[in-house]
Amino acid sequence: FPYYYRHMLRQYIVGECDEQDMVVQSPEEYKERRIRLRLGQKVSSLDPDSRTLYLAHMEKVSYTRLLVCVGSVPRIPEVHYRYREHLTVMSTLRHARALRERMGDIRRVVMCGGDMVSFRIATTLAAHDKEVIFLVDEDAFWPLELTDERREDFAAALEEKGVTVRGDDVLTGVESTGTEESGDRYVVRTKRDAEIHCDLVGAFFGLTPAIEWLQGTGLDLERGVLVDEYLRTNRPSIYAAGDCAEIYRPDLRNYWVSRGWPNALRLGEVAAKNLLGGEESVDEPSTNVLQVDGIKVSTAWWREF
Repeated sequence: FPYYYRHMLRQYIVGECDEQDMVVQSPEEYKERRIRLRLGQKVSSLDPDSRTLYLAHMEKVSYTRLLVCVGSVPRIPEVHYRYREHLTVMSTLRHARALRERMGDIRRVVMCGGDMVSFRIATTLAAHDKEVIFLVDEDAFWPLELTDERREDFAAALEEKGVTVRGDDVLTGVESTGTEESGDRYVVRTKRDAEIHCDLVGAFFGLTPAIEWLQGTGLDLERGVLVDEYLRTNRPSIYAAGDCAEIYRPDLRNYWVSRGWPNALRLGEVAAKNLLGGEESVDEPSTNVLQVDGIKVSTAWWREF
């Protein structure tokens, strides 16, 4: 499937748009711009010394300059591993297609974790007459402490849109109770000994950069690919942008992970100019940030969905 607007997946699952509505550029438009579009061909490894990419079907592709923008994958904390098969994630069209097929049978949803994606999905489902119960993970606010004031603030924002928030309770277990006749059904257990019967358990514990395939390449990696303010890695001619990149901010003396569609657009523009030999730096983070122990973090992102 061609490149698509990922932020529209929440509209797609409830039928507000179709797949073609999410396409950024058609294959014909790539061709008109002299861009060779190759779909479904996985890159398995990288050799920076020879400037070569190795594809899963054994083809080699050489490059003059390389932009790594492989994004990220949903994170499931280890504490939830034993029942992770019952947890539903949604970060790709493949996930959304499966969820859209089930939407007619879903009445009650339990959302676990907490990030911008989950808040947008929760409010979209509530607007389509689904009962949504949100168990908020305190780590969603790291490094800020989840104070009573902050808890009440975001809970009010969600409840105003029809979502029930349980900010003082956490997920401890999920069991499947569904049958072939009834379809998917679950019992969610929480720290406060609650049992919630539902049709879907959404897991939104943040994202992990999809960079395992870059281990051993000599690129500086931590949580993501480390780049400077010009999106350059430590290896010549290799750049990184988007969810997979940790961008150095001289003003913070630390690395910053950019999230959200506007940031993705901006990073793409900066990367393109610098791939062509420019020296354009990434802009300051967006508003609604607070500096805590030298780290700037969003303090009210739940108001922006």
